[in-house]
Amino acid sequence: MKKETNQNPSVLQSFYYTIADCSIEVQSDTEIDLDSLLPSFHDFRVEVSQLRPVISRVLITKERFDKPPTGAKLLSDISIIWGNRFKFFEMADEYVTTIMSAHSPGTWFMTSKKDFSQSTIHWVYDSVAPKEIISWLLMVTFAQSALLHKTILIHASVIERGKEAYAFLGKSGTGKSTHSNLWLKHINGSKLLNDDNPAVKIEEDGTVRIYGTPWSGKTPCYRNASADLRAIVRLKQAPHNKMSWKSGQFAFITLLPSCSALRWNQDLFASMADLVEHIVSNVAIGELECLPNAEAAYLSATEIKNA
Repeated sequence: MKKETNQNPSVLQSFYYTIADCSIEVQSDTEIDLDSLLPSFHDFRVEVSQLRPVISRVLITKERFDKPPTGAKLLSDISIIWGNRFKFFEMADEYVTTIMSAHSPGTWFMTSKKDFSQSTIHWVYDSVAPKEIISWLLMVTFAQSALLHKTILIHASVIERGKEAYAFLGKSGTGKSTHSNLWLKHINGSKLLNDDNPAVKIEEDGTVRIYGTPWSGKTPCYRNASADLRAIVRLKQAPHNKMSWKSGQFAFITLLPSCSALRWNQDLFASMADLVEHIVSNVAIGELECLPNAEAAYLSATEIKNA
């Protein structure tokens, strides 16, 4: 849904998106074509009358923001995606995320409240590749603000089968997508729900569901759908196929590394820990040592069915 509001000196437009039953508002100058910038968000756009609780409001502006304010504390300059172009700063009342443009002079800036309920993205003039940066910054705001609303973004590939779903975890390059593709090829009734960044939500009745999101890595799977989360399995490359199930603290540390939360923010990190504890108490957590073959898919499907 797009809503225009008069505001000097420019006219602003608002788009609303609902992801995992949480809504976000993205506002920008009318000259910015949000539909073209955010193609993966199309299935998540909603009318104002369909809004769920709005957990984050983001303004995209072409107003200049040249450097972090004096006194900004550098928290991180490590990013698998952006490399040495990325920096994350802390101020007294906000965070500042920066990404240097790879194709033109200048740096993208995003300022955010400590709970990420409000953020402002400062557009780089003449940037030729803004889609990926804007989508990624919106993912950051959603992932952090959602933690205070019983929702957590995880790094996983997810298979949906019937009314259930199964999340496969692992470090980058482990073979999450490969294992999901083996399910799609060999396990009847399998569908891909998301291939990189699904959202896990604790519902009002305590059940755990997993949702598709606008963020799915290199695989264009942007489904506005959800299913009961039946199992979470961490993959490890091995010269054999072997499944083991985890419980207690071992289940906790199996899931924790794949969760999105700022370790520097005690409130957000504590919320994430509470969510993980609930999830591992209600969802089967396993580890699959595996080869990239059909037998690995058959084994995990059988073990999950019997768990």
